[in-house]
This record gives sequence, structure tokens and C-alpha cells, in this order.
Amino acid sequence: MGLLRFSTNSTDALKMTTKLKPGIAGLILLLLQLSGCATPSERFESSAKNLGLTSIEIIGEPFRHRVYLNQTAAQSDTIPVVHVYLDGDGTPWEMKRWIAEDPTPRNPLILRLMAADKEPAILLGRPCYYGLHSTENCHYSLWTSKRYSTEVVESMASALRKWLTNTKAANVVLIGYSGGGALATLLAPYFKNTSIVVTIAANLNTSAWSRHHAYLPLDASLNPIDAQPLPAEIKQIHLAGVKDGNVPASIVESFSRRQANAVYLPIDGFDHVCCWADLWPDILKRYIAPSFERPN
Repeated sequence: MGLLRFSTNSTDALKMTTKLKPGIAGLILLLLQLSGCATPSERFESSAKNLGLTSIEIIGEPFRHRVYLNQTAAQSDTIPVVHVYLDGDGTPWEMKRWIAEDPTPRNPLILRLMAADKEPAILLGRPCYYGLHSTENCHYSLWTSKRYSTEVVESMASALRKWLTNTKAANVVLIGYSGGGALATLLAPYFKNTSIVVTIAANLNTSAWSRHHAYLPLDASLNPIDAQPLPAEIKQIHLAGVKDGNVPASIVESFSRRQANAVYLPIDGFDHVCCWADLWPDILKRYIAPSFERPN
């Protein structure tokens, strides 16, 4: 399936709209106006810079990955623990009909979570996200049917392994929002120093999620609930919004029940977006920080 594209020649486009029905002409003019604005990747980058984050590129196998670092992570060579954030699926589809050219999330919620984190923290980007959608080896299947595929997970693991080698982090905490939560559980077994996995409104059963939305199944992706339970030494915290219509809390709960060392936290009044950034400092303090506190 091809991507929806329009001519960048505005004069020709304006002439064309005069021959179309008013509703269609208005839609095309709106899309042309939006095309002159910043791209989703540019807006995300601007948000990251405003929060004091820096970005680097790391070559995985075989994809390139954008990695954002907070100041604590960027200035440290050897650190006891690093919080690795993994973002949601972003916008694989435009208006649920056309494959997006740039899947980068339009809502930078993950950056707001990182901004509240005082520990060394990085955001590990997926292949083709954050301005890399036109780079070598990128294909739209990587943010649609293959969004949680083995090739995506292994390239992300390769990129993270390279960064960890340079920083010598002793412990890794994987923190995933929405689809990033699925990737957090899939990445955890790749690292012996994974100590905690935290998921937020996470798609932990892709088959149930696809049925819930009447979507085509993600047959080219891995399904977290079908994987072997994570080792008992990895502590897990799985948060779900009771009012979440995107990823129902029952999906998160069913995954959590299969795990050896998991805490399931349903939050009343929360949906898929609201109000995780407000709650996040308390989650960090209550559930993550105590695991690394030194005894007196």
C-alpha cells in the first residue's frame, strides 16, 4: 500500500481544488497548509530540547536509532542504574486509513515522564522513528505489522547494548508506555542486568488488543503474552488505566497474572493518556527508587 502524497506546487494544487467538490477541496487545502508546518519529528525534537534532553544516533543491527538522554545520563561514564524509556506506537496510520509517512508520536508524553526522572535516563527510539523514517532499511511495515517483530526488538537490543557498553551501567530499568511496554517485556531477556520492568497502559496481548479494536492481527509481530514469563528476579510493575479504551485494563491484568514477580496497579479515573505524567513522580519514588537504596 502506498503513502498518500500531494504535490508541493501550491499554485497547481490551488488550480486543482477549484475543480473539486468544496469538501474535498477544503481537505486538500488543509493538508497543504499543514505540510508547511514542522514535521512530527521536528516537533518531538523541539520538545526534547526544551526539556534539556540531548540526542544521539546509534547504529543497531541493521537499523539506526535515535536516543535521547537527560543530563544525568549524558554526563555520566559509570552509573549504578539507568532508566530506559520506550515510547508508544505513535501514529502508524493517518485517520486510520493511510499509512503515516512519519510514525513519530504526536503527543510527547514519554518526554514528560523523563522530565520528572532525576536518575540517569534515556529514551531508546525504535527503528525509523524520530526523524529516521527515510533512512536505509526503513519500511512502513516496521511501524505497522512488524512494530513488535524480532528484527525490531533485536536491533533495539543491539543499540542499547552499545550504549550500555560505553556507560557501564550496573542495572537497567526498562520503562515502556503503551506499545513501548510491549517492547520493554520483549527486550528484558536480552540483558542480564535488567532489574525492573515497568509498563504503563501497555499493549501486552496484541491478539486481544486487535480483536478489541477489530483491527487486522499483528501476525508479523511478537505477542508479549505468548512469550515465556520473565525470570523471577526481574521485578515488574504493570500500570493500567481503568478508563482506558485503547488498551483495556483487562489486557494488562491478564499478562501480569502470568508473571512470577509482578505488581498490577489499576488506576481509577485514568485513561490511555490522562494522567500518567502527574502520577509518575510518585511511581518512581514508591516502586523504583527503593530497589536501589543502600541499607544504612
